[in-house]
Amino acid sequence: MSKRDFYNLEDEITAKVKDALKAIDVANIKRDFNYKAEDTINQFKSKFSDYTHLDKKTKNNVEMYINRKPPGRVSGIVCIVFGAVGISLYGISLLSFTIVNIISGGIIGTSVFVLLFLLFIISIAVLLKGLNLKKRVDRFKRYVRIMDRRTYISIRDLSKLSKQKERFLIKDLEKMIDMGMFYQGHIDEEKAHFMITDEVYNDYLNLKRQEIENKNKEQRLEEEVESSYGKDVQSTLKVGRDYIKEIKSVKNELYREEISMKLDKLSNVSEEILKQIEKNPKKVEEVNKFINHYLPITLKLINSYEELNSQALQGENIQKAKIEIEESIDLINKAFENLLDDLFEDIRLDISTDISVLKTLFKQEGLDEEDFKNK
Repeated sequence: MSKRDFYNLEDEITAKVKDALKAIDVANIKRDFNYKAEDTINQFKSKFSDYTHLDKKTKNNVEMYINRKPPGRVSGIVCIVFGAVGISLYGISLLSFTIVNIISGGIIGTSVFVLLFLLFIISIAVLLKGLNLKKRVDRFKRYVRIMDRRTYISIRDLSKLSKQKERFLIKDLEKMIDMGMFYQGHIDEEKAHFMITDEVYNDYLNLKRQEIENKNKEQRLEEEVESSYGKDVQSTLKVGRDYIKEIKSVKNELYREEISMKLDKLSNVSEEILKQIEKNPKKVEEVNKFINHYLPITLKLINSYEELNSQALQGENIQKAKIEIEESIDLINKAFENLLDDLFEDIRLDISTDISVLKTLFKQEGLDEEDFKNK
């Protein structure tokens, strides 16, 4: 039910209350229901979720932060050449020695065999070392090409574009930074962003500090709000629960099943409303009218009903008044149920937002139903 429908119920309740009180010859209830709904604070909503604006200051001299002659560029090739030559030379020598030794019946000593074998193993190690150095240089050049003169990139993007796992990529970049391939390279604390200049890294640190300051400010504001609301909320809840207690007390004096059930329902819904306010004190303004107007009016109606019900002679006016009161209780229950439902609106919106985000993420990863159908 919409807010407009809820306010229409307010008008119906007021009309019913007026008719009920007229029937028992009491004063008209003034309808002075001023609903005050205003925000208490403007919370800080800017979250530090993306740093893409750091790269707006892309420089033409990015090359000065990148080693154009990275370590391993020459030594890798040298190791590959010497390793390949050594494998060929010592491999052939080892094979020849083995054949001669078998034919001659082991005339040549084993020390020569051991020496050739060790030189062969060392050659393999040198070749592998050279290949590793060359691969690192190749990866370095690939990273530089992907960066494309940018001073900043996310680890996730670099991982996808370079086709390297994020864990390996982070270790690889850290090794390259230590080796001086990136003169001023930095990886953030979250291992989520790579920056190749000190200036951009300092901008990042400043943004992080700003984020922390904003979070601290937001926390302080929330604490101030909770502190300011605390006493008022507890006072409001106490008033509401006192009214509910009185309504239950009067209900216990009534033995007519129909009205008792209606009052049970009213008490339960009212208590649920107060519980929601305890969980979210910022919504106390939304139930001020409920506590300060509806509950006292309801209590007055119930007291009138008890007084009428205790009359020995149940005349036409008394019967009419009781019927009007019962109908008013029905309308009040309906209004209270709608108010309780409205208090869950933010939760529903949060859930809808979370579901929408999940659907978007699934679609981006190719995990939604349509993508599976197309496969």
